Amino acid sequence: MSKKPATVKASVESPEPKLPSLPPSLKEEIDREIGPLVPQGQRDQIILRMARVIKSEAFSGPIAHPRHLREYEDILPGSAERIVSMAESAQGHNQAMESKVVSATVWQGKAGMVLGFIALILVLCAALYAGMNGNNVLAGLFLTTAVLGGASTLIRGKHANGTNGK
Repeated sequence: MSKKPATVKASVESPEPKLPSLPPSLKEEIDREIGPLVPQGQRDQIILRMARVIKSEAFSGPIAHPRHLREYEDILPGSAERIVSMAESAQGHNQAMESKVVSATVWQGKAGMVLGFIALILVLCAALYAGMNGNNVLAGLFLTTAVLGGASTLIRGKHANGTNGK
């Protein structure tokens, strides 16, 4: 007995087109815009077609999108290299400026500490001088100023470092 090969019926139905992944807010906005103008059965088709049209592309970086670079190069040969070189130069400049800002901030902090210490020593010397010359009220004011100034600097320093005294 010979067997005939089984024939398989292929379904020619086209699959239901899938909606591209859209943010829910965009799908709701499209749905709201088409409103009662479109019957419910056709809404998905219209949203699908609108989503294909709305397709967007975002690119972020120090240089242009590669496709755009290619187009620049097609229009003006050598321009892509110039754009990349410009981005490298800008990056080098930004790094140099950041380095200068960090150095200046460190120097400013050190200079502030030195000048603050000198001011503290001067106030303490003034208190000592006033006390030795019999002006105890003025000596007390100078000492109070020194203590409060030193304490406030220490407290501010802790808060500025993010420790909040912990």
